Amino acid sequence: MLNVGNKVLQQLAALLLERAGLKITLDGYHSLRLALSTRMPVLGLSDPEKYLQKLMSVSGEEELRALLPLVTVGHTEFFRDAKQFRALEQSVLPELLARARREMRKVTIWSAGCATGEEPYSLALVMAELGALAVEVDLWATDLNLAAVEAARQGRFTTRRAMAIGPERLKRFFRPVEDGYEASPILREYIRFDGQNLAVPVFDKVAPASLDLILCRNVIIYFDLPTIRALMDRFLAALRPGGLLFLGYSESLFKVYDRFEMIEVDGAFVYRRPLGERPRPPPPLAPMASELRPGSPESFAVELRQRMQAGAETAARLRTDAASARGPDAPVRRPTLEMPALGALAGRRTGEFPSVRPEPARTGEFPAIKVDPTRPGEPPRRTATTGSFAAVRVDPPASRPLTEAVPVRPSGSWPQLLPPAERLNMAVRKMAQGDFPGAIDGVKRLLVDEPSDLDALLTLGNLYSLTGRIDEARETFGQALQREPLCVEARVFGGVAAMQAGSLTEARSELAKALFLEPTLAIGHYLLAQVQERTQDFEAARRSYRNAVAQLKYPQRPLAGHYPEMLDSAEAISRAARYALAALEEQPG
Repeated sequence: MLNVGNKVLQQLAALLLERAGLKITLDGYHSLRLALSTRMPVLGLSDPEKYLQKLMSVSGEEELRALLPLVTVGHTEFFRDAKQFRALEQSVLPELLARARREMRKVTIWSAGCATGEEPYSLALVMAELGALAVEVDLWATDLNLAAVEAARQGRFTTRRAMAIGPERLKRFFRPVEDGYEASPILREYIRFDGQNLAVPVFDKVAPASLDLILCRNVIIYFDLPTIRALMDRFLAALRPGGLLFLGYSESLFKVYDRFEMIEVDGAFVYRRPLGERPRPPPPLAPMASELRPGSPESFAVELRQRMQAGAETAARLRTDAASARGPDAPVRRPTLEMPALGALAGRRTGEFPSVRPEPARTGEFPAIKVDPTRPGEPPRRTATTGSFAAVRVDPPASRPLTEAVPVRPSGSWPQLLPPAERLNMAVRKMAQGDFPGAIDGVKRLLVDEPSDLDALLTLGNLYSLTGRIDEARETFGQALQREPLCVEARVFGGVAAMQAGSLTEARSELAKALFLEPTLAIGHYLLAQVQERTQDFEAARRSYRNAVAQLKYPQRPLAGHYPEMLDSAEAISRAARYALAALEEQPG
């Protein structure tokens, strides 16, 4: 690995904190070294200090954006996502091992985007505990970052990173070394590490229908929609019928890809290749990332565009009707990322942030867990259609007209068998009805059961800011950033909270960081213009309103988290920005 002195790493960490709000601790210096090892050869540089000078120069902004994803991709941990690993340990891996033994073949697993190796070593450890021999397992672990792959192959982890393994497992499968632990040779025998670009049109190292399980967690958040759809086609072709795909918690294929079926296994929602799938012609190949200028704002925005796409789009569907599978239908509100359009803006000062008010009801649909129609009062029946582990299939029902109101549940009654996004929808309904204490209670209960739910965490921060609990809002958005260091939404909503509290300097800083991370985010430019208006910087506000309109030539993704009255369409942003800009043209300065 590249030899980089601590002085350079400290200066680089300070630069990342200033420009992107990304806080790098001493434990994160390992990821910085990996990122530098990847980016410096691209520029033909071997001196870390010269690379740092490049980043700090006027022309270094694009390179800093190219570096950022590599810094955060290295963030991983052993047994990440407790629910998924519980499903893997208790149901999925035992069943796959038993099936492979019956068919006299190996269990085939792909850890796609393995970073520094915590995920594949976690899988190998579980397989060893299940009694599988290394010769019975083909565990392929890949990453685009070859420096990360090499670090993973060495199997060395700091004491802090190894804490999640547990003392008994550490004693059995690792040995102490200087500053940490090293995986035993027996454990390393289960895994073969390799470099692999997931965006290539063909996986020449993967045979069709050869894999039992693919884990691609917290990876597709960096891809645009065409790349995700093409990747899912390749994953589908690589899996055996009935094979499983695990995505990251905040990643979803809703309205993105429909050839997998979603099932629930031991509380974890995963995707399965159907057993009797009808063949379909593949869609056109996704454009390769090389078509965009590397490091450009457009390229970086494309990489980040799906960071929260999954959780946001799933919740957007589920928010529209939380009751269509369990009772009479009721009108509900649309996704809450909308601010007033032109008509609602007419009666207020252009620099004034809109107040909170409930919105008219809209129609929609959500995926219901199939229930035995003869026993509607009972929990959903589990079926074991993939081997012997229990699964509940989740399907989207046909939409139905909304006519009657759903009885409001007591604030202490929040079903735990429902998907997390539907439980969040119930809280959002309370928010729309003005029941903010009930909404806060519902989201907090959800986060107790689903602490990794970023959509819920952002919503809770917004609820705190809307009810004047600004310090708690800041703390909550900080937790979101700990979970997802490049979370654009945490910066956007943090800026809105600061604006509501009158902390305009803080609001400007947060929104500037959001726009550094995603320069094409039109709503970010619009909100920044609002702050600039309040500080009487009318010329800067004009630029920001124009930028908001200009960025609409790029697709605008839905934001994760829920905030009433937030502009959520290109048309609404354009009209509001043009209206405000026209009003500003009459202002001096």
